[in-house]
Amino acid sequence: MKKPHKDTLGQFQCDYNRSVEEDFAKTLTERNDLRLFFINENQAYTDGRNIIVDPALGNLFKDTRALKMTERYLKLDSNISADPWLALRMVTRAQNIHESLHIIYSNFPSGAFSDSRNTSKVRHTTLCLINNIIEDAFIEAAACSVFDNLEHYLLWLRMAICCSNVPVHGTVERAFSDLLNTKDANASVNTSEGADSQGNSDAQKQGLLEAYLNYMGCFLLYPMVEQEEPIEELQEYVENTKQLFIDGCMCGEANERYEFTRQIFDIIEPIIPESEEIDTSVLERMMGGMKTHIDENLSIKPITSHGKTVKITRRLFFDEKGEPVFFDELNEKLVEDLKRFELEQDAALAIVSYQGSQTEYIGTDFDCANIHKDILVEVNKPEINLNLKKAYQNIYNRYKINISGYNTRFYRLLRGWVNTREEKHIFGNGILSKRLGDVKKRYWYRMVKSEGVPDIALILLIDGSGSMDGPRRENSIIASVVLHEVLRKNKIEHAIVEHRAIYGETKLVHNILTDFNARKEEKYNLLSLQADEGTREGLSLYWAERYLSERCFTENKLIIMISDGAPAHSIDEDNEYLPPVSVKDTRNAARKIISRGTQIIAVAIDDEGEDNCYKDLRGIYPHVISCTDLKRLTGQVLGLITRFLN
Repeated sequence: MKKPHKDTLGQFQCDYNRSVEEDFAKTLTERNDLRLFFINENQAYTDGRNIIVDPALGNLFKDTRALKMTERYLKLDSNISADPWLALRMVTRAQNIHESLHIIYSNFPSGAFSDSRNTSKVRHTTLCLINNIIEDAFIEAAACSVFDNLEHYLLWLRMAICCSNVPVHGTVERAFSDLLNTKDANASVNTSEGADSQGNSDAQKQGLLEAYLNYMGCFLLYPMVEQEEPIEELQEYVENTKQLFIDGCMCGEANERYEFTRQIFDIIEPIIPESEEIDTSVLERMMGGMKTHIDENLSIKPITSHGKTVKITRRLFFDEKGEPVFFDELNEKLVEDLKRFELEQDAALAIVSYQGSQTEYIGTDFDCANIHKDILVEVNKPEINLNLKKAYQNIYNRYKINISGYNTRFYRLLRGWVNTREEKHIFGNGILSKRLGDVKKRYWYRMVKSEGVPDIALILLIDGSGSMDGPRRENSIIASVVLHEVLRKNKIEHAIVEHRAIYGETKLVHNILTDFNARKEEKYNLLSLQADEGTREGLSLYWAERYLSERCFTENKLIIMISDGAPAHSIDEDNEYLPPVSVKDTRNAARKIISRGTQIIAVAIDDEGEDNCYKDLRGIYPHVISCTDLKRLTGQVLGLITRFLN
């Protein structure tokens, strides 16, 4: 694979895209426990709960010839063939839909595993392959019959696979011709040692069975391909089973559907060999992998589920009357999807290319006490950790009712009369320079009272010292998640920052877990909050004041400090930031910052029945509340914000 294609594939297989596909599959299957994974094994499959897909299946995304043939056949614009990223998304989404439909409608495990006919490896494989061909055609028919927005993906992938197998000088109708003719199933059938009553040796049976399965797979899954007549030895088997394959894929009840597999197996039993192996490579290319119904050991813990019953009205590539379907409407359906995929591409590339950032200050950059002059302030915006998404979602789901309740109450408490600016007036309170060119002289604005939420920006500083470990850290994470969701819903600018000072070093570390106007995915980093080292709150407050003023141009600015004790940090015996020095320094910093217009409120975290932290912080901050029940932390912080604004 050439480097540009390799780079594109590497960028596509990021966790953002995996997460997008997993969310899609959860929505489609209505299974919240479902997981989806990317692999590079040239196949896709499911065990009934987990989905495995290969975005690079058959290298379709870089097969421009096959993609252009697909677009011509389906009467599509050339968007996909011109963009490998979109091709990867189409391949991935189509596989995802296919496997999700198996989860909805197929039985797990397949009936082949408990069938009395399953007495040898080759008989087991034959049962599974017949069943797999029928199931694949069935779930695609279910997509056409039940859903109105899935068919075009399945059509596209079937056609793309078909076109990738078209000989260089061939046509779509001659697809798979080279593959199907690679096995000489019409070898001489002279009676030989070990031959059956028809004169077929075991090796000849093997060739006949492989040719039969390949023929029927192409017949059912690729009806647009014109196959030659089957060889003489297979004609009777093909004619006697064609209708059974069609009826099977139109049967909407999973147990009844497997009965068609039994009937077909019984008819072709005379050509099933005694040998252990048969070549399934052609079928694998046709079907994009066959593990879903052929491998029993896909999961550590076996998954048992019964497929939903559904009424089938038509098959893929056919309309309700059984006539070949027209593709004129496909463009229409794909246009909006491709626009969305392009937005997802921008979002994915932004995350993949974002490796986090680090900014450094020193104490002398702030008008702080001389005790901080040599302290390095390292400000980190961590790389977005999408691996934390599921844990974040679990917290969100657990506290969804609380979040909803806080949203309602918080908005009601905040809502009041606020000043807003109306523009484009002939006279008013002031002039907008940007409108001085208005020929109608509408360059005045008015300040009017209207009902709304006051303008506010806040930083939540969370103590990241070692004493916050355990339940305090865990509850701080939960409170941060709930607070973020409530503040975001109410459109309140906010940042949540973990701060700590490193013992033995002249170093202060601030980790911005979620920033002002953050990307949606930044919130997952809230779960990376740690507890270690000490704190140097005086300098942290000066940094927070500057960060607020540089990024937010609001009337109301607020710093909320969540802490479980007085600041403490030591570098060596001659340079210690401990009480009473640390208390006095932080108190002076708080007073200076408040006098300049940024309010500070502290939340003291104490154990039940104690008030040590509250007493410590009362000696530092003018506004302190006590929290002895960590489950109430969110409500207390939201109450603080409300009282501050009112």
